[in-house]
Amino acid sequence: MNQKMSSLKWICAASAFAFLAACSSSDSGSNANSEESSSSTESSVDVSSADNAAESSSADGATSSAALTSSTSSASDSDASTATDTDTLSTSTWLAWDTPTSPTAASYSAPDSAVIVTLAESGFTVTNAGTKSVSVVDNKLVVGSAGLYVFSGTMSDGQILVTVDENSTVEFVFNGVMLGNSENAPVFLVSGDKLKIELAEGSTNILSDARNYRYMAVGTYTEADSVPKACLYGREDLTLKGNGTLYVTGNYNNGIHTKADLIINDSPTIYVNTVNNAIKGNRSVRINEGGSYYLRTGDGSGISSDKETDSTKGRVCIKAGTYTMDVGNNGIKAFYMDSIAGGSYTIHSADDAVQGSTVMIFDGTFHVESGDEGFNAKSAMYLRGGSATVTKSSKPFISTSEMVVSGGSWFGLGGGYMKTMIPSEATAYTVAAQLPADITSGATVTIENASGTTVYSATAGKNISSIYASSADFAAGTYTVYADGAAVCSFTFTADSYVASTCTAD
Repeated sequence: MNQKMSSLKWICAASAFAFLAACSSSDSGSNANSEESSSSTESSVDVSSADNAAESSSADGATSSAALTSSTSSASDSDASTATDTDTLSTSTWLAWDTPTSPTAASYSAPDSAVIVTLAESGFTVTNAGTKSVSVVDNKLVVGSAGLYVFSGTMSDGQILVTVDENSTVEFVFNGVMLGNSENAPVFLVSGDKLKIELAEGSTNILSDARNYRYMAVGTYTEADSVPKACLYGREDLTLKGNGTLYVTGNYNNGIHTKADLIINDSPTIYVNTVNNAIKGNRSVRINEGGSYYLRTGDGSGISSDKETDSTKGRVCIKAGTYTMDVGNNGIKAFYMDSIAGGSYTIHSADDAVQGSTVMIFDGTFHVESGDEGFNAKSAMYLRGGSATVTKSSKPFISTSEMVVSGGSWFGLGGGYMKTMIPSEATAYTVAAQLPADITSGATVTIENASGTTVYSATAGKNISSIYASSADFAAGTYTVYADGAAVCSFTFTADSYVASTCTAD
């Protein structure tokens, strides 16, 4: 069968268009629809203290800590109010870090128009507010007007609430902030068009939330909306930017989460350890320029978008950055599309490393150990460029209906085999085959050409029974798979068949 693609141009054009559609949106305005728009558009608030709070969990809220611990916590992503004590922060020792015990401020010159907010254990101090609606109620700072707000200081039990009208954008600068909360999320965008948070270059900022959340009355926010679902949470668009550092500990549910679009610009350094998803935007997650991301989860995914009622949403688009993930679910998960155009990824995942209805890889370098599939497309997968080494997986690359390979360097070892591993079309030589005998975990697996030149080599992370490989170094001819130097099987490419689906024992 000639599986060399005869007309790739229309697919390239279609997938490139989809990629641009997923990635080209800017953060200059909101595209919220009526379903996703917050019902809370008032700037009035009622946050008068615990007297207005109803318990959302049977357990009392524990004092939050900025340090990463193995203390128990809970929440399902769809209903964070159903908390039990079964879910936990990641306790992995593969990826670990020490969270600073205090923030670090950098040299930052605030414009004359900025509102200056200083955090201390005694409370919030606000200066230069002018006519802006900014109020302090107990340990809560309520921002009711658009504008720029610059924060610094430490407060172990406090909260910043943003409650502005639906057309307003609020901008924060975090310049050495350490903020925890013992009952809820420390930062909560209740209403507005967008919240932008800049991490001042050279600054270190630390956020942590409660282990159990309590409902609070604020604006037209009702208990039916549920409590916030993340340590840094927004009901509308959220943008992170700047070149500073942020540590987030999500003791209750997610780390960073918005019900709308989440955009990350510039090159921040972000550490997230959380019970559920580390970084989530219901409608989309777009990382435009880069940064360094260290993501640990107990049960959730590293980066996630799950809007499923609109095919233009539920998308993850990443253009650059360095990502280290040790997660209890998927590494990167989109309901509709993962579009990856660059970056470096080291993913240890209990489930799939990359999952989406459509998965498109244009560039990037991946090192994967997964508990299930390596790359899993529920509909179609397009491997255009980049490289991946999957040393542990159920199946390294799998696509339900269509898999097109046109470039890049792909190598994967799988514990199982399905015919959906086989590319439907390819213009790059690709082998996807079941092995005639299993290779044991820890063995060095190599693919060599007839001259004995190694094309791929990796150590199996589990017992494997299948192999996937595609490379520009492949050409028509016969190649042999070895395990610790012993020949296992051989496959052959011809000028008319770019796909090999059998590997025959020698």
